[in-house]
Parts: sequence; C-alpha cells; structure tokens
Amino acid sequence: MKNEERVSARVGRSAGLPSFFVLRSTFFVLRTAGLSAVWSKLKRRARSSTVSLGLQRDLDASFEAPAAAIPITVRPATVVEIATMLNVDDHGLNADELRERRLLLESGIPQAYVAVTDDGQPCYMQWLMTPADNDRIQHLFNGSFPRLGNDEALLECAYTPPAFRGLRIMPSAMAQIAERARDHGARWVLTFVVPDNVPSLKGCKRSGFVPRLLKHDGWRLFRRRITFERLPEGTLYPFDAKPSPASPAPLAIGARA
Repeated sequence: MKNEERVSARVGRSAGLPSFFVLRSTFFVLRTAGLSAVWSKLKRRARSSTVSLGLQRDLDASFEAPAAAIPITVRPATVVEIATMLNVDDHGLNADELRERRLLLESGIPQAYVAVTDDGQPCYMQWLMTPADNDRIQHLFNGSFPRLGNDEALLECAYTPPAFRGLRIMPSAMAQIAERARDHGARWVLTFVVPDNVPSLKGCKRSGFVPRLLKHDGWRLFRRRITFERLPEGTLYPFDAKPSPASPAPLAIGARA
C-alpha cells in the first residue's frame, strides 16, 4: 500500500481505549503524583481535548543533516547512559515526561540513540521505533500513535539536557537518527509534537520533517478517543503560516472551531 493511501486510511480512525488501560494509567498517576497533580489529571480525563501535529520525513528525498554548534556523534544508547541522563536533579522534564521516558526504558522497546560530545558526554537522546514494536508501542502509549506500516518508523521521546540546549543539537541529531530507520526498511519517519512547542517544531523542520497529520486526543467521562486526520499536501508549520491582509487570520492548529 502506498504511503498516501495508508495515511488516508488513518483519517477518522479512532482508538476508544478499554477501561483496563484507563485504570492502569490512573494507577500510575496516583502512585507517582501529588494530590494537586492527581486532581488535575482527573479533571482532564473527565473532559478535555488536545491536538498534536504529526510530522513526516521522506527518507528518499534529498536532505543533508544540519550541523550542530558543537561536534557530536550519534550512536545507539546504553541503558546506563539513558538512566544517567534521566536521574539528575536538573533534567528539565515535567513529571509526565520523565515518567514516560522511564517507562519506555523499562519496556525494553529498542532503540534509543544518543548524541555525544567529543569528550563522550550524552547531549541528546531519542527513541527510534519500528513496526516490530507495534504491539508494545500501542500498549505502552495507550494507542497514542498509529500502528506503523512496514515502511514506516516512529521517532519519539526526544530529550536535550538543559546544559546543551541552544546549541542546535536537536535538528542535527534527530536528522541523523531518522536516517537510521533505513536499516529497518523504512522510507517514512513519523513524530508528533504539540503545536505550542515552537522550539521542537522548528527543530523538526530543520531535521527535514513536514506537517502530515493532526492527532485529536479527547477524554469524556474517563474514556479516551484518539483520531488521526490527514493534512493537505504542502501544509505549513504554524509559525510559517501568514494570513492574507484581505482575509481573517487562519484558525491556528490546535484550536477548535
């Protein structure tokens, strides 16, 4: 099946998650969060709606990875390197982001990659996931991502330690990690970013990714529904879209009419 046909097939596809996954996720919240965080989670799961931008890179398209401001080398990460990066006081992640990465580490889903400096310090990491991991991806992320086709891969859970931010490491490392997907027979690489995370969106653009999908993620009375909507070819990033002087400003990605 061609990539466009497969993406079209995703439009309107939803994941109504069974109560088992809701209970499991709620258990993790109760175990790891304070009371205020628990209350915030409960309110969100009673009724909320969020949107993420699905980005795609075509590995067959000519692209040269941009250079970082410092020399880096990209390679598979060791468990010790990942644990060391996450087990620091100033990791710059919120509780949900930290928990997600630790659960991913514990899940055994390969492969995390790191970028390291000349003196061997890890300065960026991200997981590259393949169709072989589809079942574990669906289980771990509760249906948050579409199942991957045979020629697709997923890049998620990027992380740059605070000490290395602002050095253009993300676009350089992400572009190089995406190219490792060729080793698994992939042509198309996907990643998802919330629309208000402009630094990450700009990093993804510099890594060769373009907008391709919208993911609608809604909670109603503790049941979750996820749908994927295909974007028109040539859709711009939110920060690149400029309204015509003669027309009203376009609806921002993530807003609901």
